[in-house]
Amino acid sequence: MTIIYRFRPMKYLIDDDRDNDYRELENQEMALSSPRYFNDPLEGYQDVFWEGDEVLWENLLRHYLLNLHQAAITCALSDDEETLDEYAIEPKLTRGDLSTDERRQQFDSICQSFFEAKGFERVASSLASLPEPLKRNNLKHILSVIHRSALESVLERMRASEVIPEGWPEVTNSGGSETVEGLLDAISAAMADEDEELLESVASLVGPLESHIYLQQAVPGVEQFELQHKKYNLLYHSFPDQYIREITNSLIHTNWHTLCFAKECASPPMWATYADEHRGAALMFRADRQTDGSWGKMNVNESAGPKDSESNSGEITARLYAVDYESPPPEVDFFRFLGTLPLPKLESAWHSTPDGRTSQMIGEIVDDLDAWRDNLWNHFRSMSTRKLSKWKYEQEIRMVLPDLLESEGSHRKVTYDMSQLEGIVFGLRTSVEDRFEVMKIISENNQDGNSSPVEFYEMVYDGKDFRKVKLNVA
Repeated sequence: MTIIYRFRPMKYLIDDDRDNDYRELENQEMALSSPRYFNDPLEGYQDVFWEGDEVLWENLLRHYLLNLHQAAITCALSDDEETLDEYAIEPKLTRGDLSTDERRQQFDSICQSFFEAKGFERVASSLASLPEPLKRNNLKHILSVIHRSALESVLERMRASEVIPEGWPEVTNSGGSETVEGLLDAISAAMADEDEELLESVASLVGPLESHIYLQQAVPGVEQFELQHKKYNLLYHSFPDQYIREITNSLIHTNWHTLCFAKECASPPMWATYADEHRGAALMFRADRQTDGSWGKMNVNESAGPKDSESNSGEITARLYAVDYESPPPEVDFFRFLGTLPLPKLESAWHSTPDGRTSQMIGEIVDDLDAWRDNLWNHFRSMSTRKLSKWKYEQEIRMVLPDLLESEGSHRKVTYDMSQLEGIVFGLRTSVEDRFEVMKIISENNQDGNSSPVEFYEMVYDGKDFRKVKLNVA
């Protein structure tokens, strides 16, 4: 057995406002965290690369057009006060998911305009011919160059169907296929000279510079950046960046949540960041240690509500992982590991084209599905348990729970048994009133007498060391 610590502000542990659904100590709950809301935007970052044949690249461009069309429809139908960050792009959407023949015909017309009328039919072949895999910043740069021509194809079809409200601006300065081919030639030459790292670094600067130029152009014309302009920003400017972010977050691995613990409780920054500047507490949990010395497991009950609700779904024995602060982000082959799509949809939407051509990669996947799934889960464990070395002071131990039902949101929780709670450590600034409330709740939760007594500690600074001391409570 070993001890792990969970830092919490008092408002989550004992808040008596019945409307906020906190009261974690009374309910013996632990709220799961989603990467979408982590304080580190690089949490779960993967070094994704794109390397595939012409079929795969053509389908990526088709998927881009499909989502751009969907986003334009969403913008046209949404109220001006709505924000679009959460649902404007649907990474798992395929042509077969479109609800009517009319919608499918509209999409086919957009593809015809883009690939044939605007001359982008050779781009997929050029992308497949690159001598090295393409990283995300360079792909984002390429899509940014393609984007206005793609948007032009989308809006032309929507205007023909009278879907677009009056006042939407025309697309200007659309880059032609020759511009894209020239960019791909430059990228190919840099790759041949083994300058791809420098190329990726330079490409990472393009997005921020374009955003700044966009804002410089927008500011003089409006007194404030109104919500209506957020729609235009999405469609006319930020879509390529958001598209790359959404497909890498949603198509490779399922959503996931974590429970975050720490090996130690004597880190002042941890108290400051996660326990309300030392006004909160650190809960001490018992965890089973593996015989090989690796981090073990905890038993929890998954829940979406209080411990006496009917939402409990049974006990889970979940592994604990020590976060890796030394290894670089895991490399992931995007086209090979589209792991959240059902196999039939993967084959029809990504590995075959409307004219019947098929990627050889699907055969490699199907020939050994067990190995493919094992590699996918190995990537998932690496991705979900790595952080940058700057966070090493946290000494984090985490439980990772794949969200197979995709219940994204802040309501997902687990409950624990009182026998797993070893003690509670109060911070330097924890008030007497809050300590009393904590002790009262612990006493009430432990009335059955079946669990070991919960010990109480306090953090002290003796002029030299910051450490916890045990409080003798009669």
